[in-house]
Amino acid sequence: MENTDQLINSFEEINFNQYQMPIICIFANPKDYRGMFVARIFDTDKPTEYIIMRVSLDAIRKEIPDGFTLMPKSADDDSALVETWIG
Repeated sequence: MENTDQLINSFEEINFNQYQMPIICIFANPKDYRGMFVARIFDTDKPTEYIIMRVSLDAIRKEIPDGFTLMPKSADDDSALVETWIG
């Protein structure tokens, strides 16, 4: 399967108003981006192609737009999932 991810520099490039419920999920060391932290935008439960990659969790957190709220982890979450932010 071809990787269709679109790497963006900042979430400022995204118009979050186009999404029904924008969510940013941060993953640590995912299998397709080893050694990196990756934040992917979701629209409710559907992943989009937009991602940001950074070398540290703090660097990713600095990119989270104002108005997003950190949600607690669930026992059912993917093991690579570090944080979920809902806008």
